[in-house]
Amino acid sequence: MFGKICPHCKERVKKDALVCRYCGRELDPNDEREHDLYYPNWIIAGFAGLAAGAALALIFGYWKERRRWQDEISDYSAGDEFDSEEF
Repeated sequence: MFGKICPHCKERVKKDALVCRYCGRELDPNDEREHDLYYPNWIIAGFAGLAAGAALALIFGYWKERRRWQDEISDYSAGDEFDSEEF
């Protein structure tokens, strides 16, 4: 983001720093910021989790509503009326 992290003392320093201002050790000028490489993956994983959760909620809601509809239909079925011998 705004700097890099010293591999020795784990403090944030400027991205162009050659020496850590906290521990005084030299820093590699071409050091890739590994933690920033994984940052977008966490965003993608978060959105994927939200999408999966929303899909599961929709599926569960549909399943629950379908069972309610089936119960209502079975309450009003005409099967019992035709089985009686009152004709």
